[in-house]
Amino acid sequence: MKIEEFNKINDRITNRNFHKDYKMLNIIGISLSIFGNLASIFLAYFMLSKIISGANDNPIFVFITSIVLLSGLELLKRNVFDKFSFQYLRAKSFTKDVMPLFILSLFIVSLSFYSSVKGAHEFASKTVIIEKDKKEVMVKYADSLTLLYNGRITGIENEMKLTKSKLEDKDKEQTEIEAIQPLNRSQKSRVKDLKDERTTLRGDLVKLQSDEDLIKKELADKVKDKDKEATIETENKKSDNSSNSLAFIILSSIIELTILGGVYFHEYYEIRSHKEKKDLLERDVNYQKWQLYDKILKVIYTEDIKMSQKLASSKAIIDMCKVNELLILPKDLTNFLKVMSGIGIIKTSGSARYINKEKDLAFESLKKHFNIE
Repeated sequence: MKIEEFNKINDRITNRNFHKDYKMLNIIGISLSIFGNLASIFLAYFMLSKIISGANDNPIFVFITSIVLLSGLELLKRNVFDKFSFQYLRAKSFTKDVMPLFILSLFIVSLSFYSSVKGAHEFASKTVIIEKDKKEVMVKYADSLTLLYNGRITGIENEMKLTKSKLEDKDKEQTEIEAIQPLNRSQKSRVKDLKDERTTLRGDLVKLQSDEDLIKKELADKVKDKDKEATIETENKKSDNSSNSLAFIILSSIIELTILGGVYFHEYYEIRSHKEKKDLLERDVNYQKWQLYDKILKVIYTEDIKMSQKLASSKAIIDMCKVNELLILPKDLTNFLKVMSGIGIIKTSGSARYINKEKDLAFESLKKHFNIE
């Protein structure tokens, strides 16, 4: 490894900066949490809209009301959990100030979580549609098959009507002949023939009825077989849909965790970055001097001060600082005036000192002098 490469790696390892290193992660976390809020609203809409539509079926009213309520819930959840995260990270325990926020956050998060999970289930579940499709398929199949078999059944029924008509005619003829007494040989022979013909016709009727029953049974069996086939197919679709519903429930859970994680990490990022910068500045001598000189400069630069205006005496400036609850030593003021003269904020003429820069420019020059970003 070359020394240049080592120095780069060493600088990256030894000069770690939490604020800089995790800035992109914080941005991604915030973005994902906001997207999660929108996704949570989308999923929960399918549950809430179903409830609201039970009271008012106006689609515009249902849509607007659902979006307003769910948006309010997500904003409330985000705000309350953000405050809980901040208080908990500061206290690092469940104090009496943290606990109420925790309980309220838990309640709101649970409500939002239930809404999104229930909505995800409603969105993914197609059980009703699958059952409806099955019924439609069965109705169409039964209708088409019935139409096909009805021709055969109608033909048999027409034959049965004709056979019954013939049988009635035979009965009538036999009755009329038997009404004549005594019967001659020819009439007796005709009666015998009529009885044989009636027996044959009854046999034909039984055969026709049996054929009709067989056809109807065949029709019923085919419909039944199709129903079994459709039921198996429907159950398979329901099984697949059940897996989809579970996937959506898992997804909605991930969305909720992403929202909470993004909000919590943002607060952690802010507090950690602040602490890191604060610790660094407290060890920075230049920062300490700038902080003191900035406060003194604010005392000097009153609202009505003008360019080239003569400054008050050192004693007067110290007294002015005391009035503004800023206690400084004469040595501090002497060093301050030297620096101000050095960077051109104050110009000296003899024993007198004058304002040499506009207020905004003076404060900017002071920050630049101490390399304050």
